[in-house]
Amino acid sequence: MRNRASACALFFTLAALPAFAQAPPAPSADAELVPPPAWAFNDVACAPALLMKKRDKSNEPPLRVVGVQDPAIRDLFGPGDTLVISGGENAGLQPGQRFFVRRVIPQVTVTGPTLQPTIHTSGWVQILGVDTMVSTALVIHACEAIMFDDYLEPFVAPVIAARPLPGTTPQYENMGHIVTGIEGLHSAAPGNVMTIDRGANTGVVLGQRYLVFRDKRDQHVDMTGRSPAFVAMARNTPLVEVGEVLVVAVRADDATVQVVAARDAVLHGDLIAPIR
Repeated sequence: MRNRASACALFFTLAALPAFAQAPPAPSADAELVPPPAWAFNDVACAPALLMKKRDKSNEPPLRVVGVQDPAIRDLFGPGDTLVISGGENAGLQPGQRFFVRRVIPQVTVTGPTLQPTIHTSGWVQILGVDTMVSTALVIHACEAIMFDDYLEPFVAPVIAARPLPGTTPQYENMGHIVTGIEGLHSAAPGNVMTIDRGANTGVVLGQRYLVFRDKRDQHVDMTGRSPAFVAMARNTPLVEVGEVLVVAVRADDATVQVVAARDAVLHGDLIAPIR
């Protein structure tokens, strides 16, 4: 029986169905969707995403934070600040529109799979005044400090599955990885969110559950004086179950998961297997 720490997570009970001999059905994207509870809204909305396509002049976001309506000289901004945006009527902006404020965090060299640059959500703003070439925006929420040259993307309120998808059996074919957390963090505890390198293009849907495993075969073990049997098998030990995560946001090639149970820290590079 699995021994898992209890956690305050989006779902307090995980439904399980009996296992059958035939292959489990693929998850459906038709699950009922609901807004996250108030205590989880910011975590889901602020969660990072992987930058899967290299940015160049052809796809650089044009709307940028270029100033602040404040006589003081500073470069970190938060709720209540009025920002100056590099676009106005010429960019189709109108008072009342809301936008995410984001920036790209360069990849960090760590162990495990190759780490993609991360799209970090700094917060979100609401357009106040619009001129021909420039506009102002009020900071509604800050996930972290908003900075000069952060870019804007239309705000879309997050939704989650009303309940986790059922299932009892992990599927080990084509396992994915835990990649990164907010601001490039490489470890997570129950309640934290992380990014995985699987998305809608590989069948990931909201409410999908994954078991998290750690591959310890590459850990350094001193073989001096060990028996032949130990030396032969030390690099072939089974995967170690670490915990369970739940998909709370899906993009084309990656997804955001929340750690719902863990017996140890969930780390960058840990393997994930969908439960069906």
